[in-house]
Amino acid sequence: MAMNQETYDSVLEILSREPSFNEGLSRLREQLPQIFDSVSEKTLKSIQAQYYVRRMRRSHHHHYSRETREKYYKLYKEAKSKNEKHVIVRLASKNDISPCLLARIILEEYYWNDINHGRYRDTSDGRASLPPGFMTDCIRDIAKLPNPELAREIYETTVLDNFYGPAVDSIKKTCGVEYELILKAHCKQRGISFIDEEQMRIEGYDKTPDVRLKVPIMINNRVVNWIESKASFGDPINHQQYMIDQFMPYKNRFGPGAVIYWFGFVKELSETHERGILLLDKFPSSDQILLLEDLHKEEAKTFGSEWFRKKDEEYRLKQENNVCDRFDEDDKFATFVDPMFDSDNDDDDDSFATSNLSKNSSSSNFTSKTLDER
Repeated sequence: MAMNQETYDSVLEILSREPSFNEGLSRLREQLPQIFDSVSEKTLKSIQAQYYVRRMRRSHHHHYSRETREKYYKLYKEAKSKNEKHVIVRLASKNDISPCLLARIILEEYYWNDINHGRYRDTSDGRASLPPGFMTDCIRDIAKLPNPELAREIYETTVLDNFYGPAVDSIKKTCGVEYELILKAHCKQRGISFIDEEQMRIEGYDKTPDVRLKVPIMINNRVVNWIESKASFGDPINHQQYMIDQFMPYKNRFGPGAVIYWFGFVKELSETHERGILLLDKFPSSDQILLLEDLHKEEAKTFGSEWFRKKDEEYRLKQENNVCDRFDEDDKFATFVDPMFDSDNDDDDDSFATSNLSKNSSSSNFTSKTLDER
């Protein structure tokens, strides 16, 4: 659904104050029941997830500083020495950090302190001693960890974290692919010819929307050459970034297009029609789409097939007459030769020049002879 900016701000204010989605949902049901009943759960979860990710990015430098990392690991070790359970999850909730992000910090500190004993640790941020992707592989496959208790704690964070971690990444990727397939299925059902992202990459395109139409269509009286699928809510911040990274490059290469935010978007974003980007929250219905074939059928109904046949015949005769007129005009000039500037026969030019030279020479001799006699 398209949500106005005021409603979006009210929903975000409530959801951002709660640590989990279920708690935020309960608070929203209490304070704004009319919104809770009219907005889908996927939309609300997408709004909360986008805000949470932005908040973690803003505080990333604080949590990953050398002093903070050492503090987190020290607290973890002290709790484990007392045989406490769910340590990383409790520390994450207390320090307002994603459980999976804190698990990564604890795991890195474990390798630096307990495995490498600080021998290769860099003095700046300590990231030089571990290979790229090593931590991600360990979090995804906890069987690689030599410490069973730490592996259990990390697995718990991947299950309970609603916004980060391998489980959430898999869900987001699967959801994105699912809605891309839904978009393609709608296009096929409606008879819209297109090429997908994979085909465009094979053909060498550097920017690839999810669907590029072979023949443009009209949606709500606006021309559309491509369609992008977004399995998320279109909030102002993310939409602006998408405009820079994706939508405007698509428009510059392929012309105006459409973006489907399947979980809704802020209504005010759709008012910027001058950029040539049409925003939708679902695939348009048949009465909103106008194909070239449908346009011809409508014209045929309005004017009749006999009218089109006569127009085609008139156009054909006009083209034939134009060709004949052009050839007649060419024939007139093709047979005309200027006698003074005939450049096709070099011998004639030479003879003309020689004749003139002989006449001039004779005239000169006659003049000289006459003067001598006088």
